Amino acid sequence: MKHGLKERLRAGETVAICNPDFPTPRLIEFIGTLGFDTVFIDCEHASTDFAAVEELARAARSCSMASVVRPWSNEPGLINRYLSCGVDGIQTPHVDSVAEAKAIIEGISQWEGDHKEKLLVVMIESEKALSNLQQMLAAIDADVFYIGAVDLAQSMGLKGQPGHPRVRNAVEAAIATIAKSGRVAGMNVQGDLDAVAHYRRLGLRWINVHLKTFVSNEARNFLGNIHAAMNTDRPFGI
Repeated sequence: MKHGLKERLRAGETVAICNPDFPTPRLIEFIGTLGFDTVFIDCEHASTDFAAVEELARAARSCSMASVVRPWSNEPGLINRYLSCGVDGIQTPHVDSVAEAKAIIEGISQWEGDHKEKLLVVMIESEKALSNLQQMLAAIDADVFYIGAVDLAQSMGLKGQPGHPRVRNAVEAAIATIAKSGRVAGMNVQGDLDAVAHYRRLGLRWINVHLKTFVSNEARNFLGNIHAAMNTDRPFGI
């Protein structure tokens, strides 16, 4: 079933993406029942293989979701193999310049299918990429420009601190720049669910979240209530 995300993005809509973290076809189908638009398949930091990607993409299609995969490198043959697995788009990591982005687009254009129907999400994950952002926005025909705050923090000498004020200011400035250029800004909000409205006001429209964020938050609340009850449920007279 056609997902229509390119048209929705061009119309100014906001898209919700879920990273399932521990992906199986059944889990993807469940995520589809929640109303997410897209499922994110991570092959850069996860062990998901080609056969699994094909099954996950099929599961997403069965519940009218799109699927976007992040490869571990931007080598054209690798990207095109993922496209042949049936995914709806590619999220290319560590794109630092116009030249790198154009090389990716040229590689995708060699894919055997209709590459123009596929989503292209370009990841901005370093200070170098931020310095070249204006040029990339002007020269690159990508559907989404996606800020990778974790790797950006590392490039700024703040490894493991994506919430540091310097990083956050850089992220917010990048989102605003992308939005003001008329392009689509994307990001994973990590565990900062309360900040979604703030980021949307800045212009964030491709919003990714980890499924484990919801699970861990609710699990902690549940266990907190259980432990609190255990502390009050003492035998009578003690």
